[in-house]
Amino acid sequence: MSPEKLSLELPCPERFSLWSTVWSSGWAELAPFHADKESRILVGVLEPREGQVVKVKLRQERREEITALIESKDAVSEEQLADVQRQIETSLRLDEDFSTFYGLLEEEPEFHWILDKWAGRVFRSPTVYEDVVKTIISTNCRWVQTKAMAERLCLKLGSRFNGSSAAFPKAERIAEAGEAFLKEEIRAGYRAPYLADLATKISSGELDVERWRHSPLETDALAAEIRGLRGVGEWSTKNILQLVNRYEQLAIDSWVRKQFSEVHNKGDPVSDKEIEEHYERFGRWKGLVLWLDMVKQYLV
Repeated sequence: MSPEKLSLELPCPERFSLWSTVWSSGWAELAPFHADKESRILVGVLEPREGQVVKVKLRQERREEITALIESKDAVSEEQLADVQRQIETSLRLDEDFSTFYGLLEEEPEFHWILDKWAGRVFRSPTVYEDVVKTIISTNCRWVQTKAMAERLCLKLGSRFNGSSAAFPKAERIAEAGEAFLKEEIRAGYRAPYLADLATKISSGELDVERWRHSPLETDALAAEIRGLRGVGEWSTKNILQLVNRYEQLAIDSWVRKQFSEVHNKGDPVSDKEIEEHYERFGRWKGLVLWLDMVKQYLV
């Protein structure tokens, strides 16, 4: 049976660049996504409702819209297409308002490059659950290991699009696989019980992490709730906060410390307090400014 193919046009908000959004985050390198630098196309495998699996290729040829080329084995229903669109919009943060952020940067010549590059939106996963899993597998290991774990999760537990690509696995699949499988087949190491516990609580309905994106809680209270997850420490909590649109706290790890010292202190060591003070004037946006400052080399 020949694959079904269709095209979807998504309107862009003001000052939106697909490539600045995609390449501002390493998440675009983690399965089920792949960013092609040369063609500036983002490829991903998504699983909308009712069990359909689709491959999506995103490109921006005009500032006003993104083109999504969608390929599937079977015909895609209107409901499935709407869910694919919702997942794309969520990952690219198309519905997030950055007008206050851009207004703040107008008074900051050092960061006018962000305005010039239409940066600010940082790529994330379609679900908070996937973001939490990827945060856990990116902690205390080399990036190449994180990429390998993400790929194994998709290929061994996700719904297949073809022999070489699959969607990110549902929480139910990870829960059913269990801790031993995660250790031996996914090679998640000490993270295996954390992933199994997270997936079990989500699939059973005990935990709803998706509500974090629209939580009425103050950021400190939300941070405390996130910090309550097994395997989620201080950096992980702050990283997840930024993935749910909370930028008040700085996600500082060894890479950020090194990068900041090279960019702002001639390579000499700096304290976390010094980093905090450098971005304090940006208020609730300081975590985002820090991150963009650190990944500037990839965007300019």
